[in-house]
Amino acid sequence: MDALTVVQPALVLAAIVPTALLGRWTARRLGQPEVVGEITVCLLLGVLLVTVTGWGGPQAQGKDALKELGHIGLALFLVGAAQEIRGGAVRLSGRAVAWLTVGSALLPMAAGGLLSVWVLDFGGPRLRGGAETPALVLMLAVSLAVTAVPVLAGILKDRRIEHTGTGRLAMASAITIDAVTWVLLALAVALATGQGGIGRAAAVLAAGAIGGYLLRRLAVTAPVRKAADAHPTVVLLLVAVAAFAASTATGSLGLTDVFGAVLVGLALPADGERGAFSRAADTLGRTGRLALPVLFTITGTSLAVGPDALFSWPAVALGTALAIASKLIGSYLGARAGAQTHLEGMRLAALMNTRGLTEIVVLQTGYSAGILTPGLYLALVVMALITTALSGPLLWAADRRGRTTPVAAEPTLQPAER
Repeated sequence: MDALTVVQPALVLAAIVPTALLGRWTARRLGQPEVVGEITVCLLLGVLLVTVTGWGGPQAQGKDALKELGHIGLALFLVGAAQEIRGGAVRLSGRAVAWLTVGSALLPMAAGGLLSVWVLDFGGPRLRGGAETPALVLMLAVSLAVTAVPVLAGILKDRRIEHTGTGRLAMASAITIDAVTWVLLALAVALATGQGGIGRAAAVLAAGAIGGYLLRRLAVTAPVRKAADAHPTVVLLLVAVAAFAASTATGSLGLTDVFGAVLVGLALPADGERGAFSRAADTLGRTGRLALPVLFTITGTSLAVGPDALFSWPAVALGTALAIASKLIGSYLGARAGAQTHLEGMRLAALMNTRGLTEIVVLQTGYSAGILTPGLYLALVVMALITTALSGPLLWAADRRGRTTPVAAEPTLQPAER
């Protein structure tokens, strides 16, 4: 093996680690979620690698290996995130969850449709790209509808409202939206790739759902649970292999590779913090999270090269304005329809505006599938960072306007029956 092939990616990794740590530290100092700073500085690092050192082009030594490392990390991270989604479900008022979910998803999806109209009619070929129109429209609709469960959970914990009615309702709605998001994202990728279209995508989705259900039913049986608790290392390895295999399979069948990892995470039983499956998912999720800065940096190098690399201020301004307005208005109206007070409606609207890492994963998938051009991808990344950064200040403003004491923590509800 050429020594240069090893040395160059090793040097890039050596630069990524302190850069990501610096981004996290800066975000904490500014009172923001760590992911906001991390994504920003890693994307900038990727651009600098191309513009300053010249590394990062299509022929860059070791770039494909680092890209693969980032995608493996993404798959492992999504196993943990999806299993956390299942474990976070609690019993709540069906009416409240339904209305908040509908308001927080449908109006932003409609706003995404408006954004797609502008991109198709006025964005120009470099921003629009060559993706099929239905795939682009669905992709933008999904992008504006996302609410990030991992970052939302962090905000709720930081403010100690994760066990209040507002916190539980926001989390339950975000979980529902994320579950629907993965399905719609898979359909968008299927439309873009043209590998079997809707029919094939539906078949893969159905097969994955059935396989996941059967796997979960098997995992909750007494013999399997006993064996899993006795051999947690074996469980960890099996789940990691299953995630990689499922990602590869769904990717080769015309859907996004991240969908396979999500299916594995959803299939694992939520057996508590000390359960072998939950611990395996948590370990894999934290391990994969460490590799995500690599993916962000490699993406940054792609944004800096090629004839389609551009930054569109109109796309940033319109996308951000539509994302914020539709999420805040839709979530507030949904909360009010679900019998929440005016103040709780404002709080929920601020929380549901969080997009964070889930949004970046969705955008990364659309970019890798060729649905989003570099310019449109970058505009939506900026939108995701701005909306996530606004969640804290908006929640503070809602509390200040209400001039009320925060609600005392309520007893934790038991997880819903699986």
